[in-house]
Amino acid sequence: MSVYYFILIWVIFWAVISNITSRKIQLENGLYEERSNLLSAVILFLPIIIFAGLRSSVADTSVYISSFNDYPSNLASAMDLIMEDGNRAPGFMFLSILLKQYISQDYHVWLFIIAAISGICVMYPIYKYSCNYGISMFLFIASCQYTWLFNGIRQFLVASIMFSCTGLLLRKKIIPYMIIVLIMLTIHQSALIFIPMYFIVNGEPWNKRTMMFIGLIILAIIFADKFTGILDTAVEHSDYANSMEEFKNTDDGTNPIRILVESIPIILAFVYRNKIKDKLTPIIKLSINMSLVSSGLYIISKVARSGIMLGRLPIYFSMYNLILLPWLINNIFEKEEKRLMRYSMIICYLAFFYYQMVVSWNGFGYGSNILKLYY
Repeated sequence: MSVYYFILIWVIFWAVISNITSRKIQLENGLYEERSNLLSAVILFLPIIIFAGLRSSVADTSVYISSFNDYPSNLASAMDLIMEDGNRAPGFMFLSILLKQYISQDYHVWLFIIAAISGICVMYPIYKYSCNYGISMFLFIASCQYTWLFNGIRQFLVASIMFSCTGLLLRKKIIPYMIIVLIMLTIHQSALIFIPMYFIVNGEPWNKRTMMFIGLIILAIIFADKFTGILDTAVEHSDYANSMEEFKNTDDGTNPIRILVESIPIILAFVYRNKIKDKLTPIIKLSINMSLVSSGLYIISKVARSGIMLGRLPIYFSMYNLILLPWLINNIFEKEEKRLMRYSMIICYLAFFYYQMVVSWNGFGYGSNILKLYY
């Protein structure tokens, strides 16, 4: 746990520095928001990438390392392997073999490059759109979303790259967005969810499309048994097939505490919707819709008892909570209330961090052959 405590303390310290050195910028609607200094933003994120990139044995890392070591080091001779039927991640394999041939055959270099790509793709939208970069990064750590950089390489690579495409969503650039989605499908098949979600999350919060999604959630709750049967059929030949079969009798769906934590932003946005409706910016409208989708998927994963499959999909949307929650606190509450809510949020998220990392995940062990750290 020492590594993760260090990351948490580092982020808190630099979050304060980031806020002190932030500057005000004018938005399109004439309002002003704080934006962090780029240097402090990079310094704040750096240890996360370093520890993630230099790991040797965290969660499923050893499985990925074994696969990387087995990959051919020559791209030309590997094309048949990449294109063979049944290969669910040809794009990821292509990227890995490319790095192995032209950069290094050392898996540490490969892991570091993947961690750097994922980390930068997360950092950039938060830096660009968050009204409080420091708080957003604190939430990234305290909500334990950062652990995806240590576990689930392929899926989080897709999630982070799609998160970095936020600008395409805001400008409604459907063609380049869908091209990127199709490329991401070659890395992880669950990226398919971005196609229907493009049409759900664009538009005003609480519009007909989002209300239809809420209706789907309600139907899933009412017809839980039938929904689970449909889910089993859908996942039969997907990336999750082996995991679903292995954990079928023990998977109880997403932890309710996780669902509550991730649903706080959308609950606040709904309760105070009339107070904030005249302050909404395009990124906040998108974030509200993304937060709704994230919470909905978490609820469905609990109903369907599918933490392995559906419980992993919300990461594609929940990172928008990192932008949404600081904005809601800034725009809902007055000065004294704002300070109280911010401190309460920090305390509650620290408690969740301890619960998730220590109680639920038993320390989330870390190992690095380069750093000589083993927990």
